[in-house]
Amino acid sequence: MFCSRPLKSLKGIVISDGTREAYAGPNCAKKHLGAPEERLLDVARLAMLVVSDGDPSDEPPPLPAGDPVPQSGPEAIGGKASVARAPLPPLDSVVQYLRLRYEVMNGFKFQRSALLTEAYSSLQSGDLDETLRKRVAGTMRSAQANRTVFSERNIKHVIGLNFWIHEALNNTPKERASFLEAMVRTLHSRWSLSRGQLEAINKWGANLRRRVHGFPHLDVGIFDGVITPDFMLQKTKRDSKPADGAEE
Repeated sequence: MFCSRPLKSLKGIVISDGTREAYAGPNCAKKHLGAPEERLLDVARLAMLVVSDGDPSDEPPPLPAGDPVPQSGPEAIGGKASVARAPLPPLDSVVQYLRLRYEVMNGFKFQRSALLTEAYSSLQSGDLDETLRKRVAGTMRSAQANRTVFSERNIKHVIGLNFWIHEALNNTPKERASFLEAMVRTLHSRWSLSRGQLEAINKWGANLRRRVHGFPHLDVGIFDGVITPDFMLQKTKRDSKPADGAEE
């Protein structure tokens, strides 16, 4: 067996374990395999990025005595932050970023921009223009440094979470799907969910696993520290008013 936990559902992910085949659910698989390397825009593999590292039925490890409460910001490192500027992302990352935004995130608000559209069109023509590549790479670097929802890391999390919510929707009767549909609308407009919303999805998933044994326990910390720009929040508030023609 891949791990000592019995596979009650008789379903799971099959991997190579030396000379034997091994079987495990998504949470156990991620714990042992780590995060996937994504090159072919395999959304099912990106979905592993939002699966929690531990199995939800595992006992949580005790916290070390005297551990300080984690902090964020300059105070967390004892003064003013002094961080060297990161290099520009490589070409492969830029290409993947463009493809994720334009080929996978259809239906998300703010999916497109003038710069990204021009760069994606250049990429589609067969060779990404060098000036456009650098501009997109600079945008990616800024998003990562500022921890905004537009960072490459976050859009992978958004895509992975979107995958699992739609898996849940596909296995939920229409008359009971209002909660999940609301989570999709929020994810598509803000590119993140709160911890409380992710915990609520996990509670929903606990019931769903009675029918769909492969539905995982999600990592509720995937959007911790991620910044949603004000213009996205303001647009969401305007769209929430029926007079503005909000989608229902």
